[in-house]
Amino acid sequence: TYKEFFELVDTLTKGFIELGVKNGDIVTMCMAGTVDSVAHFYALNRIGAITQLVNPNYFKVNSKKYINETNSKLLIVLDRFYPMLQDAIANTNVEKVMVSSITEQSAFLYKLLVRRKNLKKDQLISGVEYITYPEFNRLGETSKKEIISPEFIEGRETAIVYTSGSTGNPKGVVLTNDALNNMITIYDAKNGFGSKVGDRNLVLIPPMYGTSLCHCINTPLAFGCTNVMQPVYNPQTFLTDLQKYRPNIVVGSLGHYISLLDKDIKDESLSFLDMPFTGGEPVPLKLVKQINEKMRKAGVKEDLIIGYGMSEFGTMVMFNMDIKDRTNESGLLMPFVEAKITDSITNEPVGINEKGILKISTPCMMKEYINNPEANKKFFEIDESGKVWGNTNDIATVDNQGIYRVLGRSSDSFIDPKGNIVYLFEIENKIANNKYVKECELVPLTVNGKVVPIAHIVLEESVKQFPNDVISLINSECMVEFTNPEAIPFAYKLRDKFPTSPISGKRDYETLKYETEGYLQVTKEGIKIISIDSEESKKENEIEKE
Repeated sequence: TYKEFFELVDTLTKGFIELGVKNGDIVTMCMAGTVDSVAHFYALNRIGAITQLVNPNYFKVNSKKYINETNSKLLIVLDRFYPMLQDAIANTNVEKVMVSSITEQSAFLYKLLVRRKNLKKDQLISGVEYITYPEFNRLGETSKKEIISPEFIEGRETAIVYTSGSTGNPKGVVLTNDALNNMITIYDAKNGFGSKVGDRNLVLIPPMYGTSLCHCINTPLAFGCTNVMQPVYNPQTFLTDLQKYRPNIVVGSLGHYISLLDKDIKDESLSFLDMPFTGGEPVPLKLVKQINEKMRKAGVKEDLIIGYGMSEFGTMVMFNMDIKDRTNESGLLMPFVEAKITDSITNEPVGINEKGILKISTPCMMKEYINNPEANKKFFEIDESGKVWGNTNDIATVDNQGIYRVLGRSSDSFIDPKGNIVYLFEIENKIANNKYVKECELVPLTVNGKVVPIAHIVLEESVKQFPNDVISLINSECMVEFTNPEAIPFAYKLRDKFPTSPISGKRDYETLKYETEGYLQVTKEGIKIISIDSEESKKENEIEKE
């Protein structure tokens, strides 16, 4: 209950005080979506400490960035993550490690089924003080310390979340109390998007991401929802989770909804679901229609609700919920949020339905990227009136009804020999909407000194035995769609699935650039199988040799 949760937060707050955590300290968490991880965040906030939420895969690669460079002395880590992070932790200056289990605050039966993983002596790092969550909880329960929260200061930091790293090294986004509170105000202006006290909200996105912290956890609690924490992130169990927990609200990745397409779902069996949200990436029109058709048959009351945002903006700044007959639009602006689309060269506003760089001004704006002045300089922009804007580096359009469509990253492009910009996401969207294509990804390769687009495609199962016919059709459609011949894919590669990054868990675009064999090229004589010895693959080979 809320009463029990607030009591737990008080207990953990006293525990942190006993451990010496003070106002302004940064405490690092490598945790899953558990009740205690959420309670830790609120407890640390009560004493003015900052919660740094880190993906364990990020931590493993560059632990010093998250501990040494932020002067974080306390690490809270899930017992199941500890073995793979042990060496990384040993390379840092961390002083204390709290080990938590996925079973904290869970039912007794679950604790019997999923045992706590106690650390062995050889897993303990010399010079580091260890405490288990039960010990920490008892420390708080027996504490006589008084909780004294710091005075309100505008712009006080509350959390550091990290970007997905899809455009490079993950950047630490510093969120403030104001940002989280202002998001609640935005929701309030929209009457909570129709949510009601007691609505069940299934939390699938781990709290290490801004979307989860702001939209899946904090704001629903402010509106009296019941948060159901799913600590294991697995899109393939989405249907099982929906059937088990029967939520009214859920925010899932696109992968969660894609997983429903090949599932056998009984008619009207998901009629309890009122608001299915997603976001994070542009969604092909064909895919949205497939998902909506599947959900409608299962009794879901609303079509897929797509939102657009970034951790830098406290996440969502627009959503398509209020658009009649919506499909894959990025949406209308949220209350109190402003946007402009500018020319990438002149920085002047573009016209209706013209492409440009999307910039956002929001009361939920981050304070800064931590320890990254160069990135701060590129992101923030102050106009003549003193208004602060954030540069998304995304290409977008807006129509005369104020409906925005975010098309893709500005970096997802190349300049052809005549100086024209070729947007890979436009080619990708065209191919992805072909009825025979399941998934598509475009990558640029440098071949004989010239940048060319390469299309990687996963075909629908029903046409996998006719690959040449499908590739010929796709190529013909691209030739009709694009007047610039440089936008026609130089070659195609068919695959069963896309590789995923072991760090971010997202589709790994970079590894596609280093593949040299198995490409299909459409020529006047027909389709040929070719190898591509690109500049990118040559450089990768040189790095491996070194």
